[in-house]
Amino acid sequence: MNFRPLMSRPGLASKSTPRGFTLIELLVTLVLVSVMLVLAAPSFTTFQRNSELTTTANSFLATLAAARAEAMKRQLRTFVIPADGNNWSSGWVAFVDVNSNVSAAALSMDSGDIELVRGNALPASIAIDTSSATSFEHAGVQYAMFNGSGFMSLLGGGFPAGGADSLDFTNGASETRRVLASVAGRVRVCKPSDAGCSVAAGF
Repeated sequence: MNFRPLMSRPGLASKSTPRGFTLIELLVTLVLVSVMLVLAAPSFTTFQRNSELTTTANSFLATLAAARAEAMKRQLRTFVIPADGNNWSSGWVAFVDVNSNVSAAALSMDSGDIELVRGNALPASIAIDTSSATSFEHAGVQYAMFNGSGFMSLLGGGFPAGGADSLDFTNGASETRRVLASVAGRVRVCKPSDAGCSVAAGF
């Protein structure tokens, strides 16, 4: 008995038609994505500002550390001062006082000095909070100075009151980072709300 293979006839085979998204499905997807972006935007902005704040504070910390290291290396005074001479928000510059002629009346770098680090002006979202910090200000002049032994000292002799100095960076009401520097030259970054994060607490 011969069996003939069954041949599928045209029209009997099931047709598979590709199916895409409908207009309603696309609109719903777009709405959901928009809602998620709106909800995530504040968190991303906060993260970005906190990241800028931490980066700025660490940059100032690194500048202080570099100035101290160079002071000990060269056995000369080094300074960290505001870039414009008055306001830390303008940035800062660290230099070696090669000719030992820096004074409170002439707190600036001249052609005979060696520039070590120059920091950029602060981002618009970051400010210097002077309400609770000493802000590396002495007798109305803002600076940090390290002598040849690596100790943080003052123009005219002596050391900062309390044995330490500090500068607060803030991005508004949300976050603050404090850079602490001790007379011995130790430096660190902390939050003012943390225990021990004050000039009085020391190191």
